[in-house]
Amino acid sequence: MTVPVQVLGLCRWNYPSAPGAFQREALGGLEAIRAALYDPMRLALRLFFLEHVVLPPLRAQTDPDFTIVMLMGDQLPGETRDRIDTLIADVPQIKPVYAPEGQPHQDICRDVMQSHRDPSVRAVAEIRFDDDDASAVDIVERTRDVFSRTKALFRSGGKMALDFNRGFILRTESNGVQFQPVTSRYWTPALVLFQRPQSDLSLLDFNHAQLWKRIPTITFPKVPMYLRGAHGGNDSGVSVNPHNADDAWQKADTLGETLLERFNIDHGRLNDAWLKLLHGD
Repeated sequence: MTVPVQVLGLCRWNYPSAPGAFQREALGGLEAIRAALYDPMRLALRLFFLEHVVLPPLRAQTDPDFTIVMLMGDQLPGETRDRIDTLIADVPQIKPVYAPEGQPHQDICRDVMQSHRDPSVRAVAEIRFDDDDASAVDIVERTRDVFSRTKALFRSGGKMALDFNRGFILRTESNGVQFQPVTSRYWTPALVLFQRPQSDLSLLDFNHAQLWKRIPTITFPKVPMYLRGAHGGNDSGVSVNPHNADDAWQKADTLGETLLERFNIDHGRLNDAWLKLLHGD
């Protein structure tokens, strides 16, 4: 039986692409970019997010039929590579790809995504599972469910986007991890792009904030679906100073319950892990 939708994620984990891909990258060419990305403090922060934010909801997906391409550089330090391999060992849906460094960012992302597509499906649902964000435990299930209800819209043009637009900004601060509930527009941690598997494009070929100008989009504000990390290493400042976002829908006394139910994250353990990293305990 043909599976109607393949859910295919991309986790860009500290990949040193050709200069020019990001707003906040080091000057001086690829070597400077590589030095900045592979700085031990930055790697420790990224490993913290991977272990305590990104992976817990992936392990608890209510629909386990998905694939995530984890794009990394082939010169990633050996100790970090070993640590990543250990962390993802119990998540077989993650496919690590150690690609030659210095390739144009959109090109390498498109290539690795297209190489993991299933040509037999009706649609590929592409999602960015970035290295400091998280998507809810039922994003795969809800993605397939929404597609089943709206596939006529998809058939009309072969492209459609689904914006799960309620979630949290996760801030790592000196006194612990803080969460700000937001309802936003077209943020990447829970933005799904449906395409036919034969498409020459991939999700990095679209500006996520302008997606609604090019293809039909559906918004889903019913439940929190993402955590977006906000810290000094962000390429975008939108999480620090969010625009076009409403907040205050989450009651403070039920935050811990929501994080556990929606993201498989224990607030206390996350906070303890952050403070341990911050203070070097």
